[in-house]
Amino acid sequence: DLEAGYDFPVLPAGDADHPGKIVPRGFLQLIAGTQEGVKAFGSGRLEVGNLIASPSNPLTARVMANRIWLHVFGRGIVPTADNFGVYGERPSHPELLDVLAAQFVRDGWSIKKLIRFLLMSETFQQSSQASPEAVAIDPQNRLLSHYPVRRLEGEAIRDAILATSGRLDRTLYGPSIQPYREEPKDYRKLHQGPLDGNGRRSIYIKVTRHEGSRFLDTFDFPNPTVARGNRDTTNVPAQALALLNDPFVLDQAGFWADNLIKAQAPTMESRLDSMFRTALGRLPDEAERTRFAGLAKELMSLHKAVPEKMLESREVWKDMAHAMFNLKEFTYLR
Repeated sequence: DLEAGYDFPVLPAGDADHPGKIVPRGFLQLIAGTQEGVKAFGSGRLEVGNLIASPSNPLTARVMANRIWLHVFGRGIVPTADNFGVYGERPSHPELLDVLAAQFVRDGWSIKKLIRFLLMSETFQQSSQASPEAVAIDPQNRLLSHYPVRRLEGEAIRDAILATSGRLDRTLYGPSIQPYREEPKDYRKLHQGPLDGNGRRSIYIKVTRHEGSRFLDTFDFPNPTVARGNRDTTNVPAQALALLNDPFVLDQAGFWADNLIKAQAPTMESRLDSMFRTALGRLPDEAERTRFAGLAKELMSLHKAVPEKMLESREVWKDMAHAMFNLKEFTYLR
């Protein structure tokens, strides 16, 4: 775009040997909103970008506000995030979408500010327990009478495991990390990455068209060759099996066990309290504390651990950590 560019002739039927009349450079008049369009310098990309991100163009702000709402609540105000046209679904709260879009523009198109605004709302902070009246009136919870329970995305599950085990590297920026592969193929540039990704957040895992992270793919990571506004959310046996058998999950359970032993909790109850607070953000109730204490004793017998040194048994606490990773509350947001 550093040069003035040039106009190009129409090619009837695509025949380059018999060009038609010269057409001035520009882009779709529908986007410009004028009969003549907008005169462009160079390729016209700058002018298109300015039009798309213009405060006078409500569509861009609406689409972005809807996607942020989708990220926070699991369902967009317009459920078809990729289609605002006549074949898409109608918005459940059109006035709310307009208000959010206008605020988004006023705040300098700041994604962080809009996310913060939504998270501070009563709608986000309400319980996920539905009343009988709400179930009868709005069974799909489109009106958000209660918070919609939903499973975390694959990246969030992986990051939660790393954060809980103490392995998460919170460093920002830097190069991407190759995903772990059981059978790397260097001739296809499918190289081997570390099992735990060096503790890096999932956003830094390299995405390739040929073969991505198997763990993330199991939890509905979208096809990188196609743009998707709405992710598929499935609940299939392969996901439960991944949390039970995937080497990454087992490795992080062992890493967490090592950290628990280093912390030297004085009693089993205090260690269980620490594990619940770290993994679930709350303390266990008495029934949960009794059940997990019983599990620890069963594991002690299974691994033939000495009772006096049970709090130092890596095998016992690795299995305890693994059990915490497999709780539904760990992978679901409610």
